[in-house]
Amino acid sequence: MRKEKQAAGNSNGAFVTATDTGVGKTVVTAALAIALRKHGQRAGVMKPIETGLKSPTGIGSDAARLRTAAGSSDLLREIRPYAFRRPLAPLDAARLEKRCVSMPHILRTFRRLQLQHEILLVEGIGGLLTPIMPKHDVSDLIYQMKLPVIVVGRVSLGGINHAMLTLQALRRRNIPVLALVLNRSLPRRTATAQAQEQSTIRLLRHIADMPVIGPLPYRAALERNFQHEVTKLAGTAAITKLVRLVLARMIHEGSSRKRADAKRDGHSEI
Repeated sequence: MRKEKQAAGNSNGAFVTATDTGVGKTVVTAALAIALRKHGQRAGVMKPIETGLKSPTGIGSDAARLRTAAGSSDLLREIRPYAFRRPLAPLDAARLEKRCVSMPHILRTFRRLQLQHEILLVEGIGGLLTPIMPKHDVSDLIYQMKLPVIVVGRVSLGGINHAMLTLQALRRRNIPVLALVLNRSLPRRTATAQAQEQSTIRLLRHIADMPVIGPLPYRAALERNFQHEVTKLAGTAAITKLVRLVLARMIHEGSSRKRADAKRDGHSEI
């Protein structure tokens, strides 16, 4: 299959996607935002589309949690341009409310937020191929935003196949991936589950051909006290490593832009 060429752009930030829904995108995005703040970076956050809202005010929503974690003063309607009540894929959630998701509107909001922050972390919805519009899925949104990707995956049985399928789809679109972050979203209750987890970690580190981070520890109190628990996660070695990867990417992109600008200026003087 022919690879697409992703156009260059301001990629100071990352898009956090996952191998499935409920894997831990919000946890990783929030912990990363907190850790970046501790490193002196003004990190903004965005959740372009959210479904399954339980409160009209958005209290307890993923977007609200990200806003708190980042210490952001951005309006919730900027952080989350589209919110739907039903816990469905965005395409159906929007149809049932007789609404449409607009890619141009999301991208305009995204670019405004980019200008306001040194780093912008964007959390996706569902997985890479989750439909958000009749002819577009999450991968199309990533492609248009021109951000490198952090993939969050399960560390339990089945995690290998889900992770490799997601990575394969990203590579086919020539979308750069910063890391695969493994998350322990359920407690390990048996010796068999522990052996399966160890196998997943070992094999993915061997075959993924990229940094494999984690697993992040299971947090039983996450739903009861989200901010406290993600603040703890922000201090772990795994999230610290992720911070280093994000900042290294920023430095690399900055150097590349300077070289391109110098080359362009040199040509203009000829």
